[in-house]
Amino acid sequence: MRWRELQNDIKPAIPYVFLFDDDGGQTFDSTGGFHTWDTTKIITQHFLYTTDTDSIFMQTNSAGLYEVTFECTYSCITECNIIAQVYKNGSVVNGSSVRHFCPSNKKISVSLTFTLYVERDDYIQIRSNTNDNSVTTVSDTSRLRIKFLPMQGWDNGTTAGRSQYTGKVNR
Repeated sequence: MRWRELQNDIKPAIPYVFLFDDDGGQTFDSTGGFHTWDTTKIITQHFLYTTDTDSIFMQTNSAGLYEVTFECTYSCITECNIIAQVYKNGSVVNGSSVRHFCPSNKKISVSLTFTLYVERDDYIQIRSNTNDNSVTTVSDTSRLRIKFLPMQGWDNGTTAGRSQYTGKVNR
């Protein structure tokens, strides 16, 4: 394992955040609630997150497309449907919902990946709820990654077909 990784001091050049919930035990029911994370593995200066809160803020002007990936394992006592959704600035993002059925006395893993346009001062949350019964998150399985997607494109009108990069990252 690399020294920087052991020191929990990895700083990518592009906007990136990786959070996970080491303790688990968060309970969600039909009223729903927002996930929190107690461990920050990687976070660049573009984001602001306070441990055990539910919002990740974009604090610099790094507007663009971001890939939001949420993974979690839930423990179900009675059967139910689990719904996980991405929220941006307090509102659900259309098309970001995933639904999974969890049988009685089983565990189910949920994975949600969504591409989202984010600007300065926007904040992102992940919300879970069930159709009826409550579920509990399993320790060390709730993870959230948000990463910037550098976009490469062509502008044939002004550059005669030469490759152009957008999003302030040029490789």
